Amino acid sequence: MECAPIINFSRIDTRQKLFLFVEKFERPVVFTSGVFDLVHAGHLEYLKEARRYGGSLIVGVNTDKSAKKLEKGPSRPFNNADDRAKLIASLRYVDGVILFNEDTPNALLKALKPNLFVKGGDYSENFLRKTDLSGVKDVELKIVPLKKNYSSTRLIDNIITAHQ
Repeated sequence: MECAPIINFSRIDTRQKLFLFVEKFERPVVFTSGVFDLVHAGHLEYLKEARRYGGSLIVGVNTDKSAKKLEKGPSRPFNNADDRAKLIASLRYVDGVILFNEDTPNALLKALKPNLFVKGGDYSENFLRKTDLSGVKDVELKIVPLKKNYSSTRLIDNIITAHQ
């Protein structure tokens, strides 16, 4: 089985190329995004759940530059953007991956125009409407509950504790 295709939003020279990328996906198109630095069971459940809401799932992955702005920690991300994108693209419920360089996927959402935007329960609808979805029209928002006790930060803390 082949991995899902990966494109870099900051390197697309025309919106037409983005349209051609998205055109092949089954509707409704679901979009979600994240850093996905240290992928764990919580990420897998979240992506699997997001995929259930549509005919295809496109995942936006923060580039290294945008991931560093999210203040996940001074040495984060541990894995580079290309590796993180390849890992996400290898999941069977992911149909496409788009690397993006901005703090939020707002510009990408405006250009992509998915049917549904899915985020985890660590975000509020109010926050997402003011940031990621600001000025975005006709995109339904769905917030899914997170798998308890799973996060990359928690995983890192456990590794550090185990090796002290």
